[in-house]
Amino acid sequence: MLRRLHLYLRAVERKTLFYWLAQLGGWGAYYVFSVVLLLETGAFQMTDKVVPWILANIAFSVLISHALRFVIVRWNWLGLKLAKLIIFSIVLAFIASVLLEFFQHYLEYIIPRDFEVGTTTSLRLEFSWSSFFFAASRSLILFLLWMGFYYTFVIIEKSRKQEIANLQYEASRNEIELKNLLAQLNPHFLFNSLNSIRALVGLDPEQAKVAITRLSSLLRQSINLGKMQVVSLKEEFDLVKSYLDLEQLRFEERLKLKFDISENSLKCEIPPLMVQTLVENSIKHGISKAMDGGCISISSSYENNILQLEIRNTGKFEPGENGGVGIANTRKRLEILFGSNATFDIAQDGKDVSVTIEIKYS
Repeated sequence: MLRRLHLYLRAVERKTLFYWLAQLGGWGAYYVFSVVLLLETGAFQMTDKVVPWILANIAFSVLISHALRFVIVRWNWLGLKLAKLIIFSIVLAFIASVLLEFFQHYLEYIIPRDFEVGTTTSLRLEFSWSSFFFAASRSLILFLLWMGFYYTFVIIEKSRKQEIANLQYEASRNEIELKNLLAQLNPHFLFNSLNSIRALVGLDPEQAKVAITRLSSLLRQSINLGKMQVVSLKEEFDLVKSYLDLEQLRFEERLKLKFDISENSLKCEIPPLMVQTLVENSIKHGISKAMDGGCISISSSYENNILQLEIRNTGKFEPGENGGVGIANTRKRLEILFGSNATFDIAQDGKDVSVTIEIKYS
């Protein structure tokens, strides 16, 4: 909590610093550019009054524009309808431009513009409404531009914050969903294992005792892996081999196993209990239904940042029946964790049912 608060305060500090640098830099660039342009045309000449005149105008312009920001924020103008926002912005920009022009007029009493060629003191202090409003109209455009930049910045910032909030919400929702999906798998796995042991109790009590010991070890492994969001393929295969050892006590020679695991694929990360779930389906919907049993083969390869997994078993694929919770669960978890970078396919391939999973790691 304290770390989040610290990060938030740092973000606020950076945003505040950026705001003031933009204010000073923007207004400073405007007045310096204006004076340089006038010097180029010969309307101005360099004297010791130029720098203080520029600094005074920058300071007052920053003060006025900051007051504009205060009004916009205080009355939440960005929450207004577009027509009202435009009208209010023009009125506020006009007031700001009038204030700036009055300030520049009376600034001549403090800093006479002796750098303006051909202008005498008496002429400088004369006030003309026509020239005043002409100058104010230029300032009006200037303040409208400033407000436009400010509105754009605020809208982009709000959009960015909303996007971050949406991502945080999505991540939180995905995390909860993943936990729920894992919660579905644990009893699914346990019931399948208990059914295997139950089948052994009447046939071979001694083997049943061995199976219970293996189940205890297997449950510890599954619980530890189930706490993680992803696990290495090696950890998953260790669990799968323990499970298949347990099933071979029941099926004996009816269950044949083949493994073709690429060494460089073992470090790849996958959802926990994913291969385990698919192997359970192979036993339940394939091997256990065949009079002579069958074969389960597992292969993996990793090339060009792409992991390919295949689980094959003797059996017949019947859409809507082969898989149930396990298949739907696996599809969903792959979608949450990898999105379009993961594909899942199950199909009949001759006398075998083949499940192919491909995951692209960016």
